[in-house]
Amino acid sequence: MVDEWEPSHMRLSPSKINTYKKCPREFYYNYIAKLPQKKTIHLFRGTLVHRVLEDLFKRKFRSLPQWEKGAPAMWVQDQFEKGWEEKIAKHKWLWDVHTDEEMDAMYIETEKLLQNFVSSVNKKLGEMVEWKIFKNKYQAWNAVAPKYAEKWVKSKDYAIVGVIDVVCNDFDGGTTLLDYKTSKRYGPYLPEEYYRQLIIYAFLYTLEMGEMPNFVGVNYLRFDDTFFVKIGQSELDEARDLIKFVHDCIKEREEHEEKYEQIPQNLCKWCSFYKGNGGPCVVELPKWKPKYSKRKKENYSDVDAKFKGQIELDAQTHFPEFD
Repeated sequence: MVDEWEPSHMRLSPSKINTYKKCPREFYYNYIAKLPQKKTIHLFRGTLVHRVLEDLFKRKFRSLPQWEKGAPAMWVQDQFEKGWEEKIAKHKWLWDVHTDEEMDAMYIETEKLLQNFVSSVNKKLGEMVEWKIFKNKYQAWNAVAPKYAEKWVKSKDYAIVGVIDVVCNDFDGGTTLLDYKTSKRYGPYLPEEYYRQLIIYAFLYTLEMGEMPNFVGVNYLRFDDTFFVKIGQSELDEARDLIKFVHDCIKEREEHEEKYEQIPQNLCKWCSFYKGNGGPCVVELPKWKPKYSKRKKENYSDVDAKFKGQIELDAQTHFPEFD
């Protein structure tokens, strides 16, 4: 139980918390005033992809023989085409929001994204045996196939619920939680809102399952790449404090719009509630500034050859597997 603390009247989720951290006013419009939002193809596409990938391991291919004999690429293609017709094509108004070219591009892009996922599984099954990480494909399958596909986690004490896309077993028998991302947002870093989402999943999973995951990660489906966060008690404490913070803010502000401050940012241009998109939020957008300033070129001429050689030798000693 949570001592001497009560959550607000609202049941939170990682997406609600991220919305509040991004802009409290947007949070108010969306979750308190419950104003209608402009829907786009991206929302429906994300739902379709998550559903196909959930059913892939959860219902259709639950073992290696099923995978090898069941033609997963054909099955995924069939599920994609049916899902597109049932969940997207029937919404004729989407063609009023997007051009024909945009809809056609999204169709091809989503199709490739799903097929790339199947190809990546096959690649891993083959390479992990070829590279002698595992003795056979059955062992490799246990590492690739998730323990759970779409795991709901919740806490009544903290009034929050979340959905973890994949729960996997680590090489050492530990647990890794993964979240699928279909967006084009990608780079050599983990966006702050993704980090918040991941540590909240770790916190809820630990509360519900009684074990702390070793890692949580974001799987960029478009690029077949994953970024991980090592989980320890400090990350769980950070997630708990974040949940309590947002609950406390809601209790303090209640339903008073003016208490939910605006945070002007370039993202306002894509917000459904921005005045430029027909919404009620009047805000002056900040002027654009470059993210990175030009750095002075570094010069290592003062480092002698002997010292450089020692650094390379140390690297080979400590990290021989990378040679």
